[in-house]
Amino acid sequence: MGPRPPPVPSRGPAIRRPRWLLLLLLAVLLAGCAVGPSRRPPVATVNSDEPAAPATSSALPPAPPPSLLPPLIASSPQLDFTECTAGQLSRLGGAAVLGGRDLRFGCATVPVGGGYASGSATSAAEVDVTRVSLGPAPAVPTVPIAVLGDPGRRTGVEQAVRLAARAPAELLDGRTLYGIDVRGASAGGVDCITPSTRAAISDADPAAADPVALAPLAAAAATAARTCSQLLEDSLTEYGTATDADDLEEVRRALGAVRLHAVGLGGGAATLARWAQSHPDQQGRLVLDALPDPTAAAGLTADQRGDAARRALDAFAQNCVATGCALGADPRGAVADLVARLRGSPLVAPPTATGSVPGRRVTAGTVVSVLVPGLADPDSWPTLASALAGARGGDPTGLLALSEQNENEGGFDLGLVSACNDESERPTIDQVAQAAARARATDPVFGGWFAQRALVCSSWPVPTEQPTPFAGTAVPTVLLGTSADPLVPLAESQRVAAGMQSSALVSWLGTGHGAYPATPCISGVVDDYLLREDVPREETVCPP
Repeated sequence: MGPRPPPVPSRGPAIRRPRWLLLLLLAVLLAGCAVGPSRRPPVATVNSDEPAAPATSSALPPAPPPSLLPPLIASSPQLDFTECTAGQLSRLGGAAVLGGRDLRFGCATVPVGGGYASGSATSAAEVDVTRVSLGPAPAVPTVPIAVLGDPGRRTGVEQAVRLAARAPAELLDGRTLYGIDVRGASAGGVDCITPSTRAAISDADPAAADPVALAPLAAAAATAARTCSQLLEDSLTEYGTATDADDLEEVRRALGAVRLHAVGLGGGAATLARWAQSHPDQQGRLVLDALPDPTAAAGLTADQRGDAARRALDAFAQNCVATGCALGADPRGAVADLVARLRGSPLVAPPTATGSVPGRRVTAGTVVSVLVPGLADPDSWPTLASALAGARGGDPTGLLALSEQNENEGGFDLGLVSACNDESERPTIDQVAQAAARARATDPVFGGWFAQRALVCSSWPVPTEQPTPFAGTAVPTVLLGTSADPLVPLAESQRVAAGMQSSALVSWLGTGHGAYPATPCISGVVDDYLLREDVPREETVCPP
């Protein structure tokens, strides 16, 4: 062997190794790390002398932001509930209202009053609270969900039972519904209008469109205002949304709810919206179904409700044909014919008919006054169709029974008093006549009925404060609107939602007053919001 070559002098750390050597070392290292499956993200290599990019982090993604919805916290009401299932079932119409579920009721009252509504002290009163649970009363604290009805149309307990019987059973799993009535809704509440005056308001000609023809309705409204003023005295103006919102805060405390989670319908939704603006720190998850616009002009409201009523009548007619009702192949035409005939020849109730107004005549106004709330309640459509068919055959008994049911169940007076206390607009009889004439020209069934409703409050004291729009709060709120709701149409809900911060409107292309829980789509959206903190996207639309 020859002599070894002399060693290469070291040049220190600045010497660059050959690239092939670096690649070889990298391959060895990668081979050593390749044993077994790897959860690391793939590494891209680039043949470049530029500095390598930072390694991709394997840390978990950041947690989602906290929900804006208040948590569902169980609580124990500070109320003594008395078992009242049998009594409530008797009042509500029997076990059929339970929908086959084992619902139990407990009854209590909450003293309210002494607070301030619209700047004025309110007198002391009591409101009824009804606990609705699935099975026996819960032995452990549950999450309370308040349910408010629509004064004059559906009480809080009626609405609570409706939800408990029809909503998914999951709603009652670990939660209890509390139907909350407003002052004046219980037995012995607001009763200040005589039966004959109620009948005169209901029977007024919907085709009346001049001051002379409208005079009987204006006179009946003036009589109602006078008798209610005499009987209710200083408490006359205490029935309405502002007072109900003050009372609701006292009910919240009695329920022990840190945050009030609730579902409200119509006027009940308005009470919740008004209460939330005054108590944002106590607001929970609110579902406002058919929320009316407190600032809408009477003319706009009448036009939009009339349009919704016509669409509701179309839906009623289609359902009637599909189910084979007694109104024949053209139910809409049959109703229009009945209204036209009764305008000229009212029917007189037979002597055997039981009613509070002897000899009462069934007029075109009677038909429309029954038709509007009937269309708002699809459950009543078979009974409504039979009553209309009977009147077409000359027997007004069924129609008269429905009319007197609307007038004599206690809600008529409270509904009128509350509506007039909330409404500040007082159009003259000439203005109402002009609006009624325009409506009558295009509507052979309802005529100017919706425009005429402005006269009902014409003699009522004007509220000292103008109604203000619902501004909403930082807590996301769900609004529900129904396309063919003759009491609070979808257009009204859309106007309110446009001005409420943090509100999401869900539109139902169906018929009736109140959307929840009419269809699986509506129930799914509401239940996801109430139970799973899922706020629906704005402009969500559910099919009929």
